[in-house]
Amino acid sequence: MKEWVFKSPTGRWNLRLTPIRLGMLAFIAFSLVMILARYYAGLGYWTNLSDAVPWGAWIGADMNVIALAGAGFSTAIITHIFHAEKFDPVSRRCLLLSFIGYVLVLLILIVEIGRWDNFWTPFVSPGIHSPMFEVYMCIVAYLILQVIELIEVGAEKVAPKLKKKMAPIMQIVFIAACTVPLGHQASLGSLYLAMPAKLDPIWATQMMPWLFVLSAFFVGPCVAIVEYIWTNSRYNMKIDTEMLYGLARISAVLMGVFFVLKSADLVMRGQLGNVFAFNGVSNMFLLEMLLVSVVPIIIHLTPFGRTKGGLLTFGIVGMIGLILTRLNVVFTGMSAHVASLGSSYFPSFMEIVSTVGLFFVAFLAYMWVTENFPFFFGVAGDADKEVANESESGYNQAVL
Repeated sequence: MKEWVFKSPTGRWNLRLTPIRLGMLAFIAFSLVMILARYYAGLGYWTNLSDAVPWGAWIGADMNVIALAGAGFSTAIITHIFHAEKFDPVSRRCLLLSFIGYVLVLLILIVEIGRWDNFWTPFVSPGIHSPMFEVYMCIVAYLILQVIELIEVGAEKVAPKLKKKMAPIMQIVFIAACTVPLGHQASLGSLYLAMPAKLDPIWATQMMPWLFVLSAFFVGPCVAIVEYIWTNSRYNMKIDTEMLYGLARISAVLMGVFFVLKSADLVMRGQLGNVFAFNGVSNMFLLEMLLVSVVPIIIHLTPFGRTKGGLLTFGIVGMIGLILTRLNVVFTGMSAHVASLGSSYFPSFMEIVSTVGLFFVAFLAYMWVTENFPFFFGVAGDADKEVANESESGYNQAVL
């Protein structure tokens, strides 16, 4: 078995400022102006939200980021619970992606919620019967656990003795961090069980919590595959396609389980007529099912699925399918109800700019952390290849 060695960049703290990154910083500055304007004038003036559509683009972003951030707990379960150590190189990266994703969700919520300054009230006035309360508390607990895990990673560079002292508690932290996300991933689906009359019956099912957990789990390997191929290509590191194919196999099996469960649920609830009505709603659902399960499974079963291009396609298609599952619940499934109220919704310029700006913040945070802490070089010897822009520390700096 290969011995995984995470190499920590040495020398000064660094964030390479390329033209693309400078452009992102400029966009972030502009988006901050938009966010400040939102606080000054209020949600009603700067957004297209209304009483008929109180949940808009920001909720769609939150639902998708939390689902995609499931890469952290799914790869952790695969690696640490089932002891599949060969996936160690992607597990640590997905931990970082997950943490940044959850911080991004909190930033979006601060912009989105009218009384964000009341964030402390659930701690003193718990709504124990509310799915929203469970989501909130699970996210807070998960963030704390992720901070502990990331402190251990950072200690490899700045405080090796601290890392040794943390070793006895890390197994408990890993187990807790693998368990807690199951609660809020399921509760996000439970939120829509409270409004079955508003949500289209294609999606309104008691199975929603289980389907949300399952889809968040199998998209984890998709995120890991895309991140691994992109960063290893950018940093001139070797790409272990056999390891990635093993991840894709796990994801494809669970995609098949998802397809069977969803299909059985539709049959039992007598919704096949609505599914094959071939109107706007049914077409979006069929596209969702094709992208989130059928197409990735077909790719995986072909020789193309073993290649770098096939694995990248598998991951991207799976991620797009997952995004569509959440957007269909938030928007497509609610479209008939919104129309019945004589209303409609499309995000305003401010909503779009502020959301993109926060995503750029998350991207630059990821780049800075990975360029200064040990998240890459999963296999000893990965960096042996000579590259044009290798730093003095032996760390291959990103081109982007």
